[in-house]
Amino acid sequence: MELSVINSSEWDWDTAFSNNIMRAGKHYATFQAQNLGDPSVLTGVMRPGQSNENTRGNPLRPEFYKNFSQVGMSYGGDEDKNNIFCCLYNTNNGYCHTRQVGSSNTNTEGMESLSSDGEIGTLLDLDEGTLSVYKNGQNLGVMKSGLAGPYCWLASMYRGSRVTIERGTIPS
Repeated sequence: MELSVINSSEWDWDTAFSNNIMRAGKHYATFQAQNLGDPSVLTGVMRPGQSNENTRGNPLRPEFYKNFSQVGMSYGGDEDKNNIFCCLYNTNNGYCHTRQVGSSNTNTEGMESLSSDGEIGTLLDLDEGTLSVYKNGQNLGVMKSGLAGPYCWLASMYRGSRVTIERGTIPS
């Protein structure tokens, strides 16, 4: 899977997102995390788009979007019923973080952290509108429902962590 990397040693967070835009159906990806620290790694989906040379940092922070244009997203939310910019699993605490027009929130079903190197699986089901998370092949549950429209895979790492993203097969 090809990734675009937003990376700078001047910033605390490095972010990579795929150019594979998912619009319908079921999609599964695995994220192999290494060198986890605190706050470690965020994995999940975000609206596709283009970054400029000033885009840096964590996609949960509003300043990230000042230099990032997103495809199919309105900032006012009037013409887009789904105003979720990104939905991310936090390996440090197991929370689901979402960034929406004007807000951000945290919650998830399974809430299990990944305290050492391991694999996070993420199932985006755009037919059902859900994002589910798997830890080392075990389903932790639905992180978020109500998703619609285009998304791409995303990994955001705190300085020193590393992540590999690959397409995967949904565990049975």
